[in-house]
Amino acid sequence: MLFKLGLKNLKHNLLMNILTILQMTVVFVILISMISTIVSRFRYYEPIKDFLNSKGYFYNIQYGINPETGSTLRTTDELHDLIEGEQDIAAQYMPWLTYSNNPDSKNMDIATASDRFISYDDKLAEIFTPELESGRWFDLKSPIQETIQVVVSKNDYGLKTGDRISLYCFDSEIKAEIIGVLKDNTKIIDQPMRSFEKIDYRNFYNDYKYEREERPIFITLQRELIDKPVVMQLNGNVFVTYPDSVSPEVVEKGNQTIKQLNSLFAFSLENMKENSLEYIFSQIYNLMPIFVCIFILTLVGAISTSALSAKRQLKNYAVYYICGLKWRQCARVNFWSSFLCVITALILSLGVVAFVVLTNILGETVIELGLWQLLGCAIITLLYILLSMILPISIIGKNSPNQVLKTN
Repeated sequence: MLFKLGLKNLKHNLLMNILTILQMTVVFVILISMISTIVSRFRYYEPIKDFLNSKGYFYNIQYGINPETGSTLRTTDELHDLIEGEQDIAAQYMPWLTYSNNPDSKNMDIATASDRFISYDDKLAEIFTPELESGRWFDLKSPIQETIQVVVSKNDYGLKTGDRISLYCFDSEIKAEIIGVLKDNTKIIDQPMRSFEKIDYRNFYNDYKYEREERPIFITLQRELIDKPVVMQLNGNVFVTYPDSVSPEVVEKGNQTIKQLNSLFAFSLENMKENSLEYIFSQIYNLMPIFVCIFILTLVGAISTSALSAKRQLKNYAVYYICGLKWRQCARVNFWSSFLCVITALILSLGVVAFVVLTNILGETVIELGLWQLLGCAIITLLYILLSMILPISIIGKNSPNQVLKTN
């Protein structure tokens, strides 16, 4: 019965409640947008967090060659053999492969091939999975087979998940299966097109977009290529970490050795972590005034609307009281009105966000629905309802039914 009375009150103050719903809808959309921005930055920090919390260095190696033997570095184990006292190494490689949907051009010169091939060791493949349009990421538990797993980007070849293709390294043929297709304009582990002056977690990723790159990219697992007739070489991002107990001399000795591998840059993980957190929290500091404004807006809107609604409904509450309701139950009627308003606004805001996400109407703007976004909306909802009850109870409690009826 109290719910029905609340719905009736909602209809009696329709214009005011519509304005309240629109106000709260805007509040929810802004809140979801801000939380999405912050969450997106932590999402790409989290995969390498363990590396950044360790001693060591982040490198970008260009065509790594063993300084002792002059041979190309093909495995992470070979990197382990070069230095002492290290804990973990994660590395990216470049296999010299080509693909063509024209059988007559299968032996094209690798040096003139336009497609891009990269491979990850197990550590890199495990810590980060890019967004996929279809298919799946690598299964690291599956045994090595004759047919290798490949994840491909958007392409003009018409390659899709499930296709079986042939790749070539000069005259050698390697059988492969497309297990997944990358979502276009997504992040992958690769050298980014950005400054090296201030290294942070963003230097670990590249925003791959087919229209910008103008060539497809093929991603493979390094361990699946080792026993195949494929020329490959250390090339790209490399993490080298050390235990906390290791001496600075050991770390520096290892650093000097790795830097001999044609290193584009070498950056300490401590400084990389500091720069990463500075970048992430700078956005939070910039957004803090907006957060404050949202809370103030919610506070003012909740108090003013609920108070005005309660004041206008005093006469009705007095009638309800005479008909058998207690004065505190009358306050609950106002609660149901506020509850219906904020829930309607929440549903509308979620609908707006879902539309934006599905249609991509805002382009590359980061906005999405997730646990943190829903938690933020729940907190705002509870805050609104709480504030919508306090003042009406105070107004109703200060007046007796007889006073209200005499006044009106």
